[in-house]
Amino acid sequence: MRLEITSKDGTGMLAAFAQEVETTVERGCVTVPEKFGSGYMRGLMFAENFRMLIRDYALNEDFSITRNLQSQPSNMLLFTFSHVIRSKSAGRSAGIYPSVQITTQGLNGQQFEPAHTRQNSISIAIDADDLRQMTGAHTDSAIVHNILENKQQLVFEEFVFEPLQMVVDQIVNARIPDTFHDFYFKLKAQELLCQLLIALVGRDEKTFYKLNTADVKTLYDVKRMLLENLDEPPGIEKLAAFSGMSESKLKRLFKQVFGKSIFHYFQSFRMQEAARLLKEEQLSVSEAGYRLGFTNLSHFARAFEEHIGMKPKRYAKGEVFVQKPPQ
Repeated sequence: MRLEITSKDGTGMLAAFAQEVETTVERGCVTVPEKFGSGYMRGLMFAENFRMLIRDYALNEDFSITRNLQSQPSNMLLFTFSHVIRSKSAGRSAGIYPSVQITTQGLNGQQFEPAHTRQNSISIAIDADDLRQMTGAHTDSAIVHNILENKQQLVFEEFVFEPLQMVVDQIVNARIPDTFHDFYFKLKAQELLCQLLIALVGRDEKTFYKLNTADVKTLYDVKRMLLENLDEPPGIEKLAAFSGMSESKLKRLFKQVFGKSIFHYFQSFRMQEAARLLKEEQLSVSEAGYRLGFTNLSHFARAFEEHIGMKPKRYAKGEVFVQKPPQ
């Protein structure tokens, strides 16, 4: 059986979720009963158009959430930080890396969650005018300006690196007295948005093309295809045929959404997976390189150092380093 929720606004999400899992909302939190799974969903409302939703649960049955944003004010922005709540009992799964998606102008979204699959994310919805006032309005960054203006249907995605991850950890692990609960989490939500906008400033796009729901779905299908085949560098002809887009349109929209060319994005994830294989599965450098499709280990070592910040042998030995920001 598939459970379904249609969320017309952020305030209704908790109540709808509680009803589906046959429980109630207690102090802004829904704890999943054991017969339905495990974990929780927590909601915080700082103002009418500024709220945060934390999800960390796994359900025993398939589950889908449909966001019907057309009934919300058209100026709302949605920031979804996915796979960011660190598990205390397990390492990162292959192909799963923290990322944040920014959605402008109320693009509807549907998310399918398979049974027994851990869902963990922090979502922030905020009015673009309010965010612009928080930031001081002026910016020389085209992408940040475009987000704050919120006049086009656009989607952007960014990697989550340490400054963002540290704020997430503080949000999830905080133990705050009730007196300062809302004050603390509002500040942390603002800090999370600030760190994200800082990360976006480095992007060099100047022109942005309006997206529709079909475009976004296609681009994420292409992304999924890339990440399921990290041992096989992508061929643009094959990806264009898969997407139904021309090669030029695919390359243009992919870079707009993900901030990198298709090959650079692929290579970034490839090296993140190499780092995971070295650290968590304790593969040798040659084993990790060959598993990811490299026949020339010198080429593998150069690519690893470019994206991770140090040579794979040093990384495998656990030497202290500062990971490079997104390339």
